Amino acid sequence: MARIENLLTAKQVEAALRKGIPVQLNDGGGLYLSITEKNKGTWFMRGRLNGVAKRRVLGDEKVSLAEARLLRNEEKKALKSGIDTVAEKKAALKKVEEEGRTFGMISEEWLNFWKNDKDDKTIKSTIGRLEKHILPYIGKKTYSSLDFSDLKSVCFIPAKSEHREMANRVATIICQICRFAKINGYHKYNIAEDLTVLFPKPKKDVNFEGFPAITDRDGVAEMLRKIDKFVNAGRCSPYTGAALQLFPLIPLRASSMLMAKWEDINLEEAIWRIPAENMKGTIGQRRDFIIPLSSQSRAILQNLQDFRINNRVFPSGGKLGHLSVEGINNAMHRAGIPKGKMCIHGWRKVWGSLAREYGLPDKIVERGLAHSSGSSVEQAYNRAQYRELMRYSFQWWADLLDALRLGQDIPQPDLSSEMLFS
Repeated sequence: MARIENLLTAKQVEAALRKGIPVQLNDGGGLYLSITEKNKGTWFMRGRLNGVAKRRVLGDEKVSLAEARLLRNEEKKALKSGIDTVAEKKAALKKVEEEGRTFGMISEEWLNFWKNDKDDKTIKSTIGRLEKHILPYIGKKTYSSLDFSDLKSVCFIPAKSEHREMANRVATIICQICRFAKINGYHKYNIAEDLTVLFPKPKKDVNFEGFPAITDRDGVAEMLRKIDKFVNAGRCSPYTGAALQLFPLIPLRASSMLMAKWEDINLEEAIWRIPAENMKGTIGQRRDFIIPLSSQSRAILQNLQDFRINNRVFPSGGKLGHLSVEGINNAMHRAGIPKGKMCIHGWRKVWGSLAREYGLPDKIVERGLAHSSGSSVEQAYNRAQYRELMRYSFQWWADLLDALRLGQDIPQPDLSSEMLFS
């Protein structure tokens, strides 16, 4: 028997809505109006799709009875033909979203997710690579329009300039973003899969010696004289000059020194504390590094205080807020120290080479480089016991550099057994 339809009249519907009594008004053929309160209701339609009961929302109380019946009839035809209109609408909406979602939008979502357990330095460098090497090329392109060849082209740009390590880093970031897109349902596949296979991290040559450095005595002496002449001639800012003079004296990693704040330095006690967050290593395992200042280092910092403008020891108006490693390297090369043969990080190698050559024990040299050695118990003991030993060692080193600069006899380290093992 055919189901009875069109049981309601427009006046009945209007009256029921005015009253606002919760009720379900059946019109037949699976169509009904559910009234929840005064002038509030929703049109529904019941039906079956492939034998499975379905309920469809046709509209609110603003839809007239006649319109609701037309919508019901259209829905009934679709169900009878095996068409799921709800699934189709969802698919259409998803397609619109995908076509409107750009690579830049997804990269921003990924960045907010990824940066939760990363330090500020890592976050800044990653944002910098995104903004310089990736987003200018594909940031505004819809993600659904991209394919592997588009991503490969982005990585080829630094690779063509012989910047293979940067190409690998760019490929790694793109892979992470595309994997994030797949996990979040923005695409069925990770379209960047195997991108890092094409742009692998370059292997170091068997004869690779790290950062370029001049470590022979005459070469070091000449560099020190060139730096003094450059700084004393006023050819750089007082902040750049102080940095150029401090790097030979203190074998810190360049970024750790340049991020320093005045609150980290106690000139009365001649102590410089490098906060754990500015040190290299795994988050949660880093520790503050304490540097006893030589009289020469202390004098440079005392003089620099006269030029203090904020809490940064080496301030700059750039994005970082402090002088950059690249800027210090450029200043060193302007001073006449050859590019490609020496960089600011090379002063760590100078310390490691000459300090050992003149008899400083390996453990002290490694300690000066902030390299951990021994068990966690030994490291805790070292932090407590090495302070005065390192104070002596850094003062000896500063005196050695002065002697090289002036062409005088080199002082020999005099480390008594009581000092070494007390």
